[in-house]
Amino acid sequence: MTGKTIIEQLFIGCRQRMLAVARLMLKNDDDANDAVSDVFFKLTEGSLRVPADHPENYLMATVRNLCLDRIRLMTLHERLERRITLSDNDQAYGESERERIAEMIDYAERTFSKQTWRVFQLRFDEGLLYREIAERLGISEVAVYKHLAEALKKLKEKYNPTRR
Repeated sequence: MTGKTIIEQLFIGCRQRMLAVARLMLKNDDDANDAVSDVFFKLTEGSLRVPADHPENYLMATVRNLCLDRIRLMTLHERLERRITLSDNDQAYGESERERIAEMIDYAERTFSKQTWRVFQLRFDEGLLYREIAERLGISEVAVYKHLAEALKKLKEKYNPTRR
């Protein structure tokens, strides 16, 4: 079989499952289709090579990793906006939730220390791991954890005072 025939068989056999994973992760049909298309584009151009044993597993892992990369690149605002839009069909409620999120972010920016705000942004806007934040800011991972714990504590006290 030619490489083109193999790719066509993989496309027919794996595309629907890959789309299901991408939709679940990205919460958006267009983004999911783009992710799956990117994987097959890389296959056809030769920048991605599928191993002969378990090619389906490889493609599923590849689309999952691509989705994780896309999620990591989204800003906090985009991720929150997407969750609200998908969870609410009522436009007015969605708008009030957007305002609440904007208010929370504004509150965080005003009340967190500069270091806590920066740690918060790196974690939730850029999706960095604790280790990556520690390296970027020149602090320990424990300090990153403490800053995030303090940030969440303040947000809970302000916006959910009955649950601590």
